[in-house]
Amino acid sequence: MLFDRAAVLVAVTADIKMFGQTSIIRNLPAYALPVTKSELYVYASVALFVVIWCRMRWQFRHFYRLADKIKGPPSYPLNGSLYDLSTTPEQMMYNFKKSAENYDYEPVKLWIGPFLFVGVYKPEDVQIVLNSSKALEKGIIYHIIRHAVGEGIFTAPIEKWRKHRRIIATIFSSKFLDQLYPIFNENNRKLVDDLANHVGETQPFDIWDSIISCNLNNVSQAAMGYNLNDRRTLSEFVLAMKKVSELSKYIMKPWLYIDQIFSIYTYFNGLKVYMNQLDRVSLQIIRDKKLEFKTSESQRSDDKSSGNVADDYKTSTKVFLDKLLKLNSEGADFTDEDLKDEVITMAVAGSDTSAISECFCVLLLGMHQDVQDKVYDEIYSVLGDSDRDVTPDDIYRFKYLEMVLKETLRLFPPGAIFSRIINENVKLTNCELPKGSNVFVAPYVTHRCPKLYPNPDSFNPENFSPENESSRHKFSFLAFSGGPRGCLGVKYAMISMKLMMVALLRRYSVHTDSKLSDIKLKIDLLAKKADGYPITIRPRNRIPRDIVV
Repeated sequence: MLFDRAAVLVAVTADIKMFGQTSIIRNLPAYALPVTKSELYVYASVALFVVIWCRMRWQFRHFYRLADKIKGPPSYPLNGSLYDLSTTPEQMMYNFKKSAENYDYEPVKLWIGPFLFVGVYKPEDVQIVLNSSKALEKGIIYHIIRHAVGEGIFTAPIEKWRKHRRIIATIFSSKFLDQLYPIFNENNRKLVDDLANHVGETQPFDIWDSIISCNLNNVSQAAMGYNLNDRRTLSEFVLAMKKVSELSKYIMKPWLYIDQIFSIYTYFNGLKVYMNQLDRVSLQIIRDKKLEFKTSESQRSDDKSSGNVADDYKTSTKVFLDKLLKLNSEGADFTDEDLKDEVITMAVAGSDTSAISECFCVLLLGMHQDVQDKVYDEIYSVLGDSDRDVTPDDIYRFKYLEMVLKETLRLFPPGAIFSRIINENVKLTNCELPKGSNVFVAPYVTHRCPKLYPNPDSFNPENFSPENESSRHKFSFLAFSGGPRGCLGVKYAMISMKLMMVALLRRYSVHTDSKLSDIKLKIDLLAKKADGYPITIRPRNRIPRDIVV
């Protein structure tokens, strides 16, 4: 039709010159009337859309071929699968689980606008993706998360990650972690003392504020050497970190992946202020610490030249930032921006993630008094009636507590979903992912597969007994990711969580009216309970029934 009208216009133009406009137009068919300017715009837009669509179909033909081979929810033009998968992260996660169940945990396709994502759930396929050197690049969803936490080791592009991981991996040694015990023990004592105000209350209180405050103190001292109670600057840091963490709720809005649009959006909703504040405070802390490090190095050099190294230098706690500055002085070549990104990454990873898991653990123990009794019996078998601090030699004796923590992380992994970009073709168990594919792994979904965990929606620490754990595929538990880009802070997290749970349960028993089936998740940067963690506490005043050896 468009070409017919164009041909007629050429003929009409010639005829008008010979016979006059009125008589000619009166005898033309309706579809052959001259095209108005607005019609031309419509036709041009349609033609442009067709050209762009054809170009995309050709450019991404290997993705369309892949999409034809694997199952998934129906897709619609422009919106992809969003009509079927809600744009809220919480509903998205539940729908991921449902689609995995519908397709027997085989790879599932999901279109988000023009982007094809492939969900990988089976441990065998997850292992292939996470262990592959062809899938080390973080996925497109991290483009927004980088605005929240920078390009630390968690979100860094592959080349930057290779360099930083090799350096940072040397920090998380047993020696480094052992010196943090006094920090953890001191802050845990403050936590249980503060909770005494709630003893005897019949109305539940939300334990989140108390636990996150303790964790923020832990990580601020372990990462930067500062105590939140002593510095107003750190309070600003915490507020900015909380606000900026809200950025990840926009990962399902593809238009915000365009930097210019994202910048305008965050300016008008006020998040830009907190992003700038987080950068400013972090850089100020780093400048202060660099000056302190330079002074201590100078002092140490003077002491060595006189043959005397100060005892306080030998015994002082060397925190994460100290270690980074030390490595920098030895040639690591971290810029202030690099240091800032790594400090923010550790602050987020070491506070919110641990706090979420601890709160869920307390809540689940309140629901399951029999499990709580077994945990307390184990604590008593190690520490007895003493009030002494927990030491590195004690920590590995809390084996049942570790099972409880792992089961908590199975049910409610803080990192409920993460993604990778395939840089070269990768063959899964029943299909091949072409170069450029966006792959997402969802621990929340894999952890609830009934073939891996019987009665997957129930709380059962025996899932992590040595026998059961050894019988499952290694990649059936993904709370700390896996492969080369797995979490470096696994030991830090487990130690800090164990120490807090021991301190809390030595002093109190916890109780709740909440039900496991009623828990709803809220997902921003991490997955947490939507409406808090309501508990009541009572003082411990009994000798355990059975002493666990």
